[in-house]
Amino acid sequence: MSKKIKVHLLVNETAGNGNAKKANIALQQVLNELNIPFTWQKSRFPKELTTLAKNYVNTNPSENNILIVVGGDGSFNEVLNGIKASNYPDTPITYLPAGTGNDFARGAGLTADPRQLVHNLLNDPAPEQVDCGYFSANIPGENTGYFVNNFGIGFDAFIVYQSNHEKLKDMLNRLNLGNLIYGLNVVKALAQQDTFTVTVKTKDKTWRYSNAYFVTTTNHPYFGGGFAILPKADIYSHHLDTVIVEKPSLSKFIFLFSKLLKDGSHVNAPQFHYVEAQEIQVETRKPEFAQIDGEDVNAQGFKVKFKIDHFNLLK
Repeated sequence: MSKKIKVHLLVNETAGNGNAKKANIALQQVLNELNIPFTWQKSRFPKELTTLAKNYVNTNPSENNILIVVGGDGSFNEVLNGIKASNYPDTPITYLPAGTGNDFARGAGLTADPRQLVHNLLNDPAPEQVDCGYFSANIPGENTGYFVNNFGIGFDAFIVYQSNHEKLKDMLNRLNLGNLIYGLNVVKALAQQDTFTVTVKTKDKTWRYSNAYFVTTTNHPYFGGGFAILPKADIYSHHLDTVIVEKPSLSKFIFLFSKLLKDGSHVNAPQFHYVEAQEIQVETRKPEFAQIDGEDVNAQGFKVKFKIDHFNLLK
């Protein structure tokens, strides 16, 4: 039996080099065809979706009101943080992925087809409790928060930072060449990203790596638009995984990357390490860039405490 629903869309039209704007139009067409009432809001500046989500949930606490995020993983992150800060932190979230990487959607097995998504919602699915990460850190202006993908320091964060601040970004996006930026900055990171010392702690043990190159605490296997850095990670595991990669030679990097693409056997390399726990502390001293679900953080030394958390997802 089809459920009677009312939908509210939170949209970041700039996500996915404008792909989210097209996805929003397609989704609204399906809702109109099926006579499903809906309202929608779009963000005008970074972090606005957090405020919009919090305000919407606080004024519309009904199980028949379905909140759909249309955008990328960064957009979903903003909405999750708004929900968590609201008076109704268990409010389910629905996600139509329309970003560049869509790693959370990949890890959660979500559809990017607006018609299929609406069909699923009309079948009255039960919300699924899935994992997310919570962090407290020494980041000015953002000392706590939630993430659905990963919190990275080093190599991946260097790429994100350089890409987000690329002078040619807007022009290349208009030409649908936005992904070229990331490819160019991978090469740049290989040449310029240095090594650093990281200390990783759990309740029972401490590890120290003095030649770290890539340190990311992840909620599921993927980063960078579909690369499975830790294939065993899972959004239903109820723990987080911190991956540490020590810097290999260029030839070894290429070899490990080929293994990552082929069968995931890069995890057996001596440069690859990971720690899994419900609570993990990561500390670096040397200034490095960080990224949280694809949003960059300025270079600094980090002291971050991670804890596993959860939220409700409608698929």
